[in-house]
Amino acid sequence: MKAKTFGMLSCLIAITMLLAACGTAATTAAPATQPPAAVPTTAPATAAPTKVAATTEAPKSTCPLPAEDGAKIVFSGWGDTSEQKIYTDSIARFKDVCPGISVDYQPIPDKFQDKLKAMMAGGTAPDVFYVDDQLMTAFQPSGQLLALDDYMKQAGVSRDGFIPALLTIFTADGKTYALPKDWGTLGLVYIPAAFKEAGIPEPTANWTWDDMRTAAQKIAATGKYAGFCMGADWARFAPFAFSNGGAFASSDNKTATLDTPEVKTMATFVADMFKEKSLVRPADIGASWCGEAIGKQLVGMTTEGGWMVNTMKTTFPDVAWKAVEIPSGPKTRADVIFTNGIGVNASTKYPIASAAFAIFLTGEANQGEIVKTGFAYSTHPDQANLIVDVNDQAIAAGGLLPDTRVAYWGPYTGKVNDAVSKALDRIFLGDQTVDESIAQAQTEAQAALDGK
Repeated sequence: MKAKTFGMLSCLIAITMLLAACGTAATTAAPATQPPAAVPTTAPATAAPTKVAATTEAPKSTCPLPAEDGAKIVFSGWGDTSEQKIYTDSIARFKDVCPGISVDYQPIPDKFQDKLKAMMAGGTAPDVFYVDDQLMTAFQPSGQLLALDDYMKQAGVSRDGFIPALLTIFTADGKTYALPKDWGTLGLVYIPAAFKEAGIPEPTANWTWDDMRTAAQKIAATGKYAGFCMGADWARFAPFAFSNGGAFASSDNKTATLDTPEVKTMATFVADMFKEKSLVRPADIGASWCGEAIGKQLVGMTTEGGWMVNTMKTTFPDVAWKAVEIPSGPKTRADVIFTNGIGVNASTKYPIASAAFAIFLTGEANQGEIVKTGFAYSTHPDQANLIVDVNDQAIAAGGLLPDTRVAYWGPYTGKVNDAVSKALDRIFLGDQTVDESIAQAQTEAQAALDGK
């Protein structure tokens, strides 16, 4: 599996050269994607600002940059309590190497993008914050993100030290406006007890979507578990579409490619599963997201990312679960890759301290500690062997697949993704047929790509 993991990262590096063709934990995230819905956000809607003390042992090092005297910076990101723990620990490690910089962690678990935009407009935005494709598009053209290249050079940090494909979202006019903090992909996550209850074999890495559907039907028939969980979410639909040779946009990101047989066939596939009740949405079974449905043992299967390792360990420690590689479709086996970054407010009072913090969070020392938790995968290719959990390895294997795509379709990626999610929602609600809903999504996505 270690060899496969190295291959996975080699594939990601190759994706840089073919990024247009590849179309992008993680989402999300997704997003590990607020998930493109790939990264779960199950924390309370509001969270009090948190001062973080140095409580964990940190890798011994020196501060990346000689920061301003008395620097006090605010850091914000989305995420549930398990993700917040990842960053309170990271801040503690940062405090150990940069004791002169005070970091006030103010997580925003709900509606992060909307709230951050409002804060930016009002001049109250944090100094350092998560950046996704939506925020990159919103802030970079207006000069609200600090270019990090000069600070990186001073700190001895090179773009070459990151998996190149992951930097694409955060690069404009040859400059770097955020550093990728992690990446993620999806695997088939399941509850072994559900398969035992249905009297059927557990999934394997050779499964197809048809195998998944058949198993979901049999599990649902037991009445004890729902079969397969999936919301109206572009990220969870992406592997279905990609595995049939579909894409959300053309290789140059100028033309929407939703209204195609490849995409519509798989939209029909999930719609039929929903109609036959082998597929349920998380709300249908009293869960806020499908990972929670697994943890509460409400469903037999879903597609989730490596963040499940940490979620299950911390929130559902007594629940037995497993994961295998994403199933294959009619034409290929393909997954989706999510990534998010850490950016700096161009108006910060402490640009050096803020850049030092962003560089530390995304650096190898800190990323190595984060990988150990199972939360997400390192953005540094030489840390591939740090993925040690067997379920995490199975999920991460999706990055090895040659037809896997980085979830990025240009500066209006978020709007294209929204069009897909809304189309799925209309289909599930029965408001439109697959053909009608995908046709509308095509129009909306094309308008987005045209900048309208």
